[in-house]
Amino acid sequence: MKRVLYGSIAILVVFITLGFAYKNAADVTVRYYGGLAWQAPLALVLVVVLVMGIIVGFMASLNRLVRLRRQLGAARKQVRQMEQEVANLRALPIKDVL
Repeated sequence: MKRVLYGSIAILVVFITLGFAYKNAADVTVRYYGGLAWQAPLALVLVVVLVMGIIVGFMASLNRLVRLRRQLGAARKQVRQMEQEVANLRALPIKDVL
């Protein structure tokens, strides 16, 4: 059921995006510093800006991702050590006190 819902939403988004691109096919000029300019359809400019934003966002989160992976590795190592310690304690013989 989830798959059908997600598929329907994806198809709807594709149709809306294609309609937007068709209605806004006029060229726009993006001007840079130094007199540089780029002329392309509005939909293409928006896609390029979206991709650039995704790349910048990923690079901004990369530091945190690396740090969290390192912490996860240390935590897993600690869990293995504690499991080994528990296994060693369970293997000790029990002495009768009475």
